[in-house]
Amino acid sequence: MNKLRLFLTLFLGIFLLFGCQTWEEPDIKIEDWIPPTGAKPSHFWTIGGRFVLGKLPNITQPDSLVPGIYGPDLRYIRAVVVSSDEGGNYYKSMVIQDSTGGVELELDMSGLYTTYPVGQKIVLVCNGLVIGDYRSLPQIGWIYQGNQVGRINSLFFDNYIIKDGMPSLKNLPKVLKNNEINFLGLSDINKLVCLENVTFEDDAIGKPFAYNDFTTEWKIKVPSANGVQEVKVRTSNFAKFRSMIIQKNAYNLSGILTVYQSGNNTTYQLMIRTKEDIQVITSPPPGEIFEFDFTKNPIEEGDWSLQPAQGNTSWIYRPSSQLMMHPGNQTGAYQTAMDDWFISPVITYPDMANGYLHFEHQLPVSNAEYDAYQIYYTTSSSTTFNINDWKPLGTLNRFPANLEWSNRFPLSAINTNTFRIAFRYNAPNPEIETYPWSIRKVEVRNK
Repeated sequence: MNKLRLFLTLFLGIFLLFGCQTWEEPDIKIEDWIPPTGAKPSHFWTIGGRFVLGKLPNITQPDSLVPGIYGPDLRYIRAVVVSSDEGGNYYKSMVIQDSTGGVELELDMSGLYTTYPVGQKIVLVCNGLVIGDYRSLPQIGWIYQGNQVGRINSLFFDNYIIKDGMPSLKNLPKVLKNNEINFLGLSDINKLVCLENVTFEDDAIGKPFAYNDFTTEWKIKVPSANGVQEVKVRTSNFAKFRSMIIQKNAYNLSGILTVYQSGNNTTYQLMIRTKEDIQVITSPPPGEIFEFDFTKNPIEEGDWSLQPAQGNTSWIYRPSSQLMMHPGNQTGAYQTAMDDWFISPVITYPDMANGYLHFEHQLPVSNAEYDAYQIYYTTSSSTTFNINDWKPLGTLNRFPANLEWSNRFPLSAINTNTFRIAFRYNAPNPEIETYPWSIRKVEVRNK
């Protein structure tokens, strides 16, 4: 018995000594790349400066590449990752872009977005690689069968791809819009674009972006500086957003512009990366009501989105009552700071001068603190959330104990008829108790 008591005492002591230790997460940091001593300006290439379609130079120099050693005789391209295989539409390839152009890297690994996320700056060591094109789409990789571009083995990625600092969406190049895209040439291929106010041809309406068994290429009409340009939206049957149904509405579609040439025919294509690249635009006739009701989950089926900025709570859907609700601060020791956004899809409304927003909601505030419940708008078409793009639409001044309509928020301050709105639950001070906020219906109307 004494031995058992001794063992228990020792075990308890060890547990108290080591089991209660707290461990901090490692501070992960990627250092900015510093060119090696002796590197000259001539050692740094640009994508647009080297790739002349039809006359692509072969820069294979296998003897000059020593793994792990980056000497002054190597050739570099500094660029940023703009594609993503997270949505399943890219497979074992990654598009990088600099200020002059874009190129597709052929890489023998899936799940590249976890290692090279969008916004990751890289330095590409070109020695030992070949430049080519597939139907005029510029590509870089290993030589394959003597005259083709093949995939680089994942064991050798570090020999060619050097991360240059931490990833950030601020690193991304300018997103080209309709009138800024060169549809008369190939200079904007493999660049990040946003095709605004585009419509699908009638044979695509009611169909999915792609089927489970095969890839699709639905045609869209793009208003551009040279008239209406036809572009094909190419979607893989492995894309995670393939089952989304195409509507008879206008869209803002983001992604990578690609090309397929066959003889004298040039077909421009758009490669959508994730479902967030797809924004539906709905425009009601003048005088009619633009309405959102939450009879279905607006996050899964209505193109609304959530943006948690602070805290562990968020907006949630309550199917039993068909509304969106933010639970608010809990009382006592469970109160936490929070900043959560519930963001609409793109709204297009013709009568901004007389239009207004209001919504059916429940917010039984029993103290004098009303600042946590806010309404914002943005006219930015960016699919990336940036708090600086948003402005207050007005001040909420009705706090009903039961579901009732809010006060009206005029739209006249918005300088375009295409916009998004957001309900922001902003409670940065956990010592001030806030309350659940429920929203059942949202309307934009002018009478």
